[in-house]
Amino acid sequence: MAENPLNAPPAPPPAESAVLPRAGDPFDPLGWELPVVCKDCDKQFNVPYRHFQAGVVFHCPHCHGSYVPTLPMYRRVREAFDSFYGQIRRERDLITEPDRQPAFDEQFEAELTRFKERLERLARELRPAGKMVRRKGLAAMFT
Repeated sequence: MAENPLNAPPAPPPAESAVLPRAGDPFDPLGWELPVVCKDCDKQFNVPYRHFQAGVVFHCPHCHGSYVPTLPMYRRVREAFDSFYGQIRRERDLITEPDRQPAFDEQFEAELTRFKERLERLARELRPAGKMVRRKGLAAMFT
């Protein structure tokens, strides 16, 4: 007769997922985030870059409005990420001497700051698909 499943030993706890990005690794695409601005409430929120594709629906955490990237939006964002991270990876791979690492780190921080500013600018410029919500009440007076 089969053993009673209620008397079976408890299952071992699940191992950590191998898919999770290492904390602080800027070269891991699983950890990249993209700032976007809600078309309804004009507040900024971040979406994972790995999910940012044309037609994928994101929801604003502030107003729960939908945000759907268009194909031109996706292409501009992808081009920005590919050019920045491609350039930084090439420069990182060229470093063979350990004494050049601090100079690379400083350059990387400066480039990363400029890249984040570029993403902020793209978030304000690009508008997703869908009807814009017209503001009502006092908020309409200040737009």
